Amino acid sequence: MGGALVILFAIPFINTSEIRSSQFRPIFRKFFWLLVVDFLILGWIGQKPVETPFIEVGQIATLFYFIFFIVLIPSLGILEKKLIME
Repeated sequence: MGGALVILFAIPFINTSEIRSSQFRPIFRKFFWLLVVDFLILGWIGQKPVETPFIEVGQIATLFYFIFFIVLIPSLGILEKKLIME
């Protein structure tokens, strides 16, 4: 739980994109909606009993949450910067 909050506070330092608005970042916009779906899945899975199908779904959704902030945000900024320069 603490790691999820620390990552949210680190977003200004992790973000490598020069464009701050997602309105002009179509690749980021698609991943943002995946993150919204991931939040809904994590909220739904948190209400379920600790049983075998729900444990795996929660682990995969948590993995995507951390990958989104640690890997996707910096790499999308770099990728979009290269696409704009070309």
